[in-house]
This record gives sequence, structure tokens and C-alpha cells, in this order.
Amino acid sequence: MKSEEHTQSRSANFWMDFGPLLVFFVSFQFFKKNNPDSAMLIAAGIFASLAVIVLFIGWLRYKKVSKILLLTTVIIVITATLAIWSGNKVIFFMKPTIINVLFAVTLIIGSFLKKNPLKAILGGTIILPESMWNKLSIRWGIFFIFMAILNEYVWRTQTESFWASFKVFGVMPITMVFMLTQLPFIQKNGKIRQ
Repeated sequence: MKSEEHTQSRSANFWMDFGPLLVFFVSFQFFKKNNPDSAMLIAAGIFASLAVIVLFIGWLRYKKVSKILLLTTVIIVITATLAIWSGNKVIFFMKPTIINVLFAVTLIIGSFLKKNPLKAILGGTIILPESMWNKLSIRWGIFFIFMAILNEYVWRTQTESFWASFKVFGVMPITMVFMLTQLPFIQKNGKIRQ
């Protein structure tokens, strides 16, 4: 019974994370048929609105929201609002870059200041010595820097349609592959709680 509840909770969390992105992609594809110049801005507005709704639903359901979800929602709303207000899509294209750089800086600096945010998030799932937590945080920090650079490359060199597809269907698989590459490090130096 407990396992079934855990599975349902993970499924709900997945759709709370991925749902707004999927709606963003569908909205962009729908509006670009008749409004190719403003489709990205319309989809950004829908995405920001849904992000706020998901944050509110999360708060109603769990009576708290994670700092990461709150931070990313604030950045989504700010960048989408500025992009729509100014008519400058570049601001929205740079949103993933801003988020990834903030995550990278937080993880890398946190590991040096002995306030490891990754341990605070994953400490209930993974057991590692403190020095290994710091190494894992630096690895994730480097990954987020890579993702920031990759986002900059994609939006500056590819079409809006390609960037929208990459944002929705490219980022998650790349992140999952990176997570899998870290499992041997975790298993060698610690363990994953069952």
C-alpha cells in the first residue's frame, strides 16, 4: 500500500514538473501556425501561468514547496513577463541559462562553504561521506554549467521550433543520462537507501 502511494506521488510530481513544459510545447506549436512571430511569447505566458498554478497546487497538497521549485517558478515568471512586456524573446530563451548558472554557482560554492545543498535535497535518499557529497555537488555544478552553455548554443544557432523541442524533449533525457553516469560513483563511495 505504501509502495503504491509512493508510486502515485512520484507520478504526480513528474506531471507537475513536466506538464507545464508539455503545455508550453503544444501551445507554441498551435500558435505558430497563425502567429509565428508572437507564438513563443504567447506560449511563454501560458507556461508562466501554469508554473504558478502548479506551485499553488503543490503548496495546497503538501503545505510546503521546495526552494528549488519556488526559485525556478519566480525566474520563469520574471523572464516570461519581461519577454512579453518588451516583446524580446531572447529574455525567455535565456531562462534555462540563468537557472542552470544559479544551480551551478549554488552547488559549487555551497560545497566549499560546507553547506551542501545537494545533501540537503538528496540526503534522505543517498548516504555518502561529506567529502563525497562535495565531489558529487561539484560534478552536478559542472553539469549545470554545461547545460547553460548548451542552451546558449541551441537558442543562438537553431530555430525557435528546435529550441522549443530541445527544451521539452532534450533537457530531461540528457539530465537522466547524467544521473545514470553518477550511480557508479554513489555506489562506490556510499549507498542508495531502499
